[in-house]
Amino acid sequence: MKKFFLIISTLMLLCALWLLAKPSMSEIGIAYAQHAEDGQALTVTWFGVTTLLIDDGVTQILIDGYFSRPSLLDIALERRIEPDLAAIKDMLDRFEINRLKAVIPVHSHFDHALDSAEIAKQTGAQLMGSTTTAQIAAGSNLATHQVSVIETKTVYPVGAFEVTFYPSRHAPLATNSAISGTVAAPLTLPAPYTAWKLGQAYTLVITHPKGRMLIQGSAGFEPDALAKIEVDAVFLGTGGLPTLSRAHQSAYLDEMVTQRRPKRVYTIHHDDLFGDLGSVEQNVLMPNFDKTQAFELGQQVLPAQLLQLQFGVPINL
Repeated sequence: MKKFFLIISTLMLLCALWLLAKPSMSEIGIAYAQHAEDGQALTVTWFGVTTLLIDDGVTQILIDGYFSRPSLLDIALERRIEPDLAAIKDMLDRFEINRLKAVIPVHSHFDHALDSAEIAKQTGAQLMGSTTTAQIAAGSNLATHQVSVIETKTVYPVGAFEVTFYPSRHAPLATNSAISGTVAAPLTLPAPYTAWKLGQAYTLVITHPKGRMLIQGSAGFEPDALAKIEVDAVFLGTGGLPTLSRAHQSAYLDEMVTQRRPKRVYTIHHDDLFGDLGSVEQNVLMPNFDKTQAFELGQQVLPAQLLQLQFGVPINL
């Protein structure tokens, strides 16, 4: 009981301190990406954390698909969690996610893979990922023919898209010690968040006749994994980035941005993964930016333009 009250007291203190000091995302100085102008063009729509809907008007690909939002107390107390079926259906219907061909978690932590199998089940899409992702899907009774365990550095066609998975690493955060490793047997639901192990982390490169993008869901990297690949846009995971060493930040940005030569860099996974679906404010326990840090990041990604996304608002690639 004492441990419980200590956890709650600590969380309340951290939240209070952050709420007193936190800047709104609209105040930190990162410009907003422009709304998509052409409904027939290649679009990307952000739904918080690393959930991205990629749509060329014919085929849709969903990265992660994290629509259920366990509360901070659910995580702190390791309560059993499971997909929120109503929230998933509402998002699929509201945003017309009805041409979905692939669901791709960038790794298998709960804030990436909690809902992926259920979304594939509801839409008939293919779930693509690691053996850990496959075990999570097995626990959700997703049909085996809808699960593809991928090989890295192999090109997978999805409609007019080509998806390539490159090996990556999670950001080296101390908070991840309980959720490293793999899932070796079907994951029975509900389960505490610690059951969703990392598995293999990926950097995704998605190529289409209208453009090429890189998606990095966490502020870690595998040195030299991407060789000489160049892209038009980078969707850059920034969760916890300012808390890491300057050396790591510099190497990460060199690997994910400088060497890729994008025109635009979009920050993702900076928002509160415990917050209400639709909120884009920063994570209470791990804030990413104040105005100075946002300015510095914008300078570090030059000559690319640093932009932020709005929830549910499509942009042109």
